[in-house]
Amino acid sequence: MPKTPEGELNVLVAGLDTAGLSNVTLRLSSKAWKEAVIQTIASLPEGKQTVDIIVPQVTNAIEVAVRLETASGRQDHGPFVVRPPRRWTVYLTQHTHTDIGYTRPQTEILPEHLRYIDYALDYCDLTDGYPDDARFRWTCETAWAVREYFLGRPAQQLERLKRRVAEGRIEICGLLLNMSEISGEGSLAALVRPVRALRAAGLPVVTAMQNDVNGAGWCLVDYFADLGIRYLTMGINQTRSILPFDKPTVFWWESPSGKRVLASRPDHYHLGNMWRIHQGTLNTFKSGLTKYLLSLEERRYPFDRVGVQFSGYHTDNSPPSTVACDVVRAWNEQFAWPRLRLSVAQEFLVYVEKEHAADLPVHRQAWPDWWTDGFGSAARETAAARETEAALQVSQGLLAIGAMLGAQIPSGLLQRAAAIQDDLLFYQEHTFGAAESISDPLAENAQVQWAEKAAYVWTAVKDSHQLREQALGLVQDFLPRAELPTIAVFNTLNWARAGLVRVFIDRQILPPDRAFRIVDGTNAVPAQPLQHRAEGTHWALWVSEVPSLGYKVLRIETANEPRAPETPGTNSVALENPFFKLTVDAERGALVSLVDRETGQELVDASAAWGLGQVIYETMPSRRDLKPGALTRVPARNVKVTPGARGPIWQSLVVDADLDGCATNRGLRAEIRLYDTEKRLELHYALRKLPVRSPESVYVALPFQAPKGRMLYEAQGGLVSPGEDQIPGSSSDWQTWQSFLAIRSADHQIVLGSDQAPLVQLGDFNLGKWQPVTRVEKPHVYSWVMNNYWFTNFRTEQEGEFKWHYYLTATQDLTRARATRFGWGSRVPLVGRVFPAAQSATVSARLALSTVTVPAPDLLVVEARPMRNGGGVFFHLREVEGRSLTIAPEDVVAHAALQGADEVNVLEEVLRENISAITLQPYEVKFVRLRF
Repeated sequence: MPKTPEGELNVLVAGLDTAGLSNVTLRLSSKAWKEAVIQTIASLPEGKQTVDIIVPQVTNAIEVAVRLETASGRQDHGPFVVRPPRRWTVYLTQHTHTDIGYTRPQTEILPEHLRYIDYALDYCDLTDGYPDDARFRWTCETAWAVREYFLGRPAQQLERLKRRVAEGRIEICGLLLNMSEISGEGSLAALVRPVRALRAAGLPVVTAMQNDVNGAGWCLVDYFADLGIRYLTMGINQTRSILPFDKPTVFWWESPSGKRVLASRPDHYHLGNMWRIHQGTLNTFKSGLTKYLLSLEERRYPFDRVGVQFSGYHTDNSPPSTVACDVVRAWNEQFAWPRLRLSVAQEFLVYVEKEHAADLPVHRQAWPDWWTDGFGSAARETAAARETEAALQVSQGLLAIGAMLGAQIPSGLLQRAAAIQDDLLFYQEHTFGAAESISDPLAENAQVQWAEKAAYVWTAVKDSHQLREQALGLVQDFLPRAELPTIAVFNTLNWARAGLVRVFIDRQILPPDRAFRIVDGTNAVPAQPLQHRAEGTHWALWVSEVPSLGYKVLRIETANEPRAPETPGTNSVALENPFFKLTVDAERGALVSLVDRETGQELVDASAAWGLGQVIYETMPSRRDLKPGALTRVPARNVKVTPGARGPIWQSLVVDADLDGCATNRGLRAEIRLYDTEKRLELHYALRKLPVRSPESVYVALPFQAPKGRMLYEAQGGLVSPGEDQIPGSSSDWQTWQSFLAIRSADHQIVLGSDQAPLVQLGDFNLGKWQPVTRVEKPHVYSWVMNNYWFTNFRTEQEGEFKWHYYLTATQDLTRARATRFGWGSRVPLVGRVFPAAQSATVSARLALSTVTVPAPDLLVVEARPMRNGGGVFFHLREVEGRSLTIAPEDVVAHAALQGADEVNVLEEVLRENISAITLQPYEVKFVRLRF
């Protein structure tokens, strides 16, 4: 709507489809106008074109007739109904878009982003004299650079930043990085930790921004609720995905318990750059903006205001720029409507919340991420990250146990744990490598970026082992010692449990030639050797009823007689015990039958094309041709099945085979372990991968039989029924499980998971279907172990030996709590510490102890750790069954005297002091501090 001395006029956009014309006259007439509007055009190229025509202001719907005149004649069209234009306000939000890499090596990115904040402050100063709408504004998309900025910039520079934040010229968002879905809920809780320091500095944080990626962890909604983070904006990049919703959408996104955040799905985070706003050419920008606003009207966009993101330049990791300030100033001087405003991220959402909150749709659904599949291009590093995430949960649990036993926790250990978590987050962050990682994998930038990306996870692995040793060293003084060697076994979950613990025992403590017993009280503990070394042996022990958040001490008793030799297995294609009976197809090396001996039910779908546990190699001709018909799948060949172990814990079969893409002469080995100590089956794999740059994938088929079975998988923060419990358009062809997946029938459920391999396709091979909503027609699971299908960012090849495994059970207990305990108990291991014989026994310490017990089977303690500033132990709680749960102090059985309990938020900030009870609504997440 142009401004003129005579008042406001309208721009009418006419769409023409011609064979190419010159010297054109357009004559527009309407009964509402005093005279016709005439516009001449020197030439119109062939094809579809739009022409802007200034016409009198349209205040009501009118009919307009169009006459097109050329040298060859005239054509009459219409009349067309023209309605009054919307009085649009467009909020333009400038940010850098934080990629940790991609454009340049990771080590160059941080210095650049710190400089960007300096520039943003200077650009605020330079445009203070501009009209308010055109003044420079900047949104710090992630909190990472701001966190580092506060560690090193002088006080006067920090005061400048605080002042501009208070003015609304700069906004700091609350997430450390733009994350993939590979992170667990504990890692995502750490994602908001920078908010604590920002708020301590007086900087408000009300918005979270997650750009580029096309999903977000469901648990984030629970974390935001008590932090004052009211808004989430997701500038999705649709590459290799489909978009939720058919237009930009603002909605209430609810967690499983009903906590909510106002979420926005705008269009691409560089939409403004697609209109060339960074080039400063008004006419080019006008064309893009006009077409976009018209498309919003055609898609029935509900508001007359819209939020649009852009960067100072059309690149990721972009510096800020004031070019848009001049564009907005010139535009608003020329046009009354649409009004343009440079804004921070929250402004548009503040308007929507104020004016339309009651009218917005509500989605209590997960938002899984399409791009997590790329983490399968580095299967070894992804497995290491997941294992280290679980290891960190254990080590922090050990520190919590130590604190509740009375140990003083050195601050350095908490700092080490935080550094490990940071390294994990930097691996799990969405940017994997260089833009040219596929097109030019030998380029220095591609090589350096992958080396730096991988370094995050291997640094976390190294430091995690050190933290574990330090945590065990801290608690060992509180343990009983005996005149015989002992093994302390620790459980960092919140229920007493039996399970496998792996320990290394030196030959001096357990001579290899002598008979022995490992004893729990008076009962022998099943022990099975895993690997022999020159100095000792790795053992697997099956330990019963290790107390919750506590320990149990075992004794090692040796005898003078010689040790009996290990008993090899004898069965070659079948195994059975009181729990399961299984049969292996010797030609395919896969299970063709798995019978639940307790119910008599067959758990394998015999009609499936692939056997249970069968490894599949997949190829396609082009990364750009991702559709089902282009994919080729072949099984392993030259299969040989032989007897495996026959020990007191498990019996097994070993499958050796050749597989395309792998080393010749048995590049694939699998071990099928049937446990005798618990109703459990494990499938262990080792693949010797050759480097292959052409597109490839590896799967493991898990086709179950479960009449009318319904799948549920654990995402971060809750269980998801594929399709039903996820936002339409979110990742539907593949999913990412956290700890387990359950297949529930009327009278039983199958529960399975993998610590190392998180990607699955459900019901069928779904790659390339691009389903708007997941459809699971059969209870088949296809574990997507590795791939290299991306055309940018991710790895082009992987090589060497990779090991992974699955855990599985079947139960007549249909509760979510049972599935959760099996999944978490399988992924979060018991840990052990071996002690040599002591000079004298310790009589004061107990042989088994729980530091804290809460008799609540529907409760999951996601994390327990010492408070960062002392003063107690922090507990991250989640209700898992969908039933309200109340815990009073008298329900808590603690080893140390409980001084009080406080409800806190994810940042450990106190919400309610000295609580008499805490209630968790169905599926709710809460945080508690216990003071001892």
